[in-house]
Amino acid sequence: MSKKITSSRRRVDATRGPLLSAILRLSGPILTGNLALVIYQVVNTLWLGRAGSDAMAAVAMAFPVMIFLWAIGDGIVFGGSAIIARYTGSGDHHQVNRVAGQVFLLTFAYYLFLALVAYPVLPLVIGWMGAPEAVVPDVLAFIRILLVALPLTELFFAYANLLQSVGNSMTPMKMWTVAMTANILLDPILILGLGLGFFSGLGVTGAALATMSCRLIMGLVSVESALRGRHEITLALGDLRPHPDLIGRILRVSVPIAGERLLIGAEQVVLVSIVAGFGSPVLAAFGVGQRILSLAIMPGFAAGSAATAVVGQNLGAGQIDRCRKASWLTTGLVLGILSAAGLIMTLIPGFLISLFNDEPAVVAHGVAMLRVVGATVGFHGAFFVLGGIYRALERTVPYFVWVLISCWFLRIPLAYLLSAQMDSVGIWVAMAAANVLTFIGAAVHLKIRCMPQLGEITPATTGH
Repeated sequence: MSKKITSSRRRVDATRGPLLSAILRLSGPILTGNLALVIYQVVNTLWLGRAGSDAMAAVAMAFPVMIFLWAIGDGIVFGGSAIIARYTGSGDHHQVNRVAGQVFLLTFAYYLFLALVAYPVLPLVIGWMGAPEAVVPDVLAFIRILLVALPLTELFFAYANLLQSVGNSMTPMKMWTVAMTANILLDPILILGLGLGFFSGLGVTGAALATMSCRLIMGLVSVESALRGRHEITLALGDLRPHPDLIGRILRVSVPIAGERLLIGAEQVVLVSIVAGFGSPVLAAFGVGQRILSLAIMPGFAAGSAATAVVGQNLGAGQIDRCRKASWLTTGLVLGILSAAGLIMTLIPGFLISLFNDEPAVVAHGVAMLRVVGATVGFHGAFFVLGGIYRALERTVPYFVWVLISCWFLRIPLAYLLSAQMDSVGIWVAMAAANVLTFIGAAVHLKIRCMPQLGEITPATTGH
């Protein structure tokens, strides 16, 4: 017999009441948690900037590799979250727990395998990327420290996303805020040795140790909370045993998401290798610009996660009209807000870049990047919202195709071609063009091909 999900002050039931209220109540805490992450990244960049442009360049090289390594794990988590949202809408808490257990199992197994396989081949990957010789040791140290802890640290990410799909975004917000606050406090000590007269700091290695230790603790807290049922998810030992039927369904939804993440990760690796060809100042400017753009599009990530929960819950409850309304309301809201933010970004790019690095060459290249790419952040953020909607519909293959087009038919080819004609500015133009064109294409496809089929979807079916 199914156990109904009980209401609580933490949980948002998106199947009832005003849609805008549900979207904002879910998005707000997610955004706050994401902002805590971005604030950490900003502060981290500030401290690394004091350690020199080589330190910043090293982290700029490392993060695309980490994005690539996270890809399959992200796919498992996001796919499982979409399925959980469906069962939440239908009120079947037993299935919510069973799916959550399989997500934990698959996530841990994947990252354990990854840590064993990826560690020894990292020098080859970094060499292929064309990293400047001076930054190679720091790039390797940063990635390896994070890599060995991934089996536990990523259970924190999984738990947070699963709770959000159930409708509880408050608890993940608190967890992210605690973790990032601790990270911010550790950064100046471990990077520069501030406050410790006997210790000069570890630079990039210190940044990696601070990040790893904070997330490791939260990963352990997540496991303990899930096993004890402190929130809406309660895992029994039986939920953690392999269930082939659920694993199969999770993988059907997750594989295209993982492929999408792999495409993005691989694209970032290639893109940063193109940028690296223009020297350390351009590479440092790219790293700073990416951090600023990440901050700007945070509402898109938050709204995308909220859209998965809201649309998925209403699909599970059989409320098709609310699914359609929620989809376009969330997309339009993010497109408008982030377009305004992008306009502001293009007006004060020098001020924003100089907050992180005031070297004249870095500022000049960073200003050019923000003026071009910043104007399109609304489209970029809204594209992530569309991704959340596609996941809720379990139409992950079409969104994978749009990511493929964005990365490998637009952004990378255009970056190669235009950078040969326009130097580094050509890379920024390629990024901006891909943002606009893929959002338009994905939105039209969702409207014409996916929305008319919503009535055929039930909580137990997988979209194709």
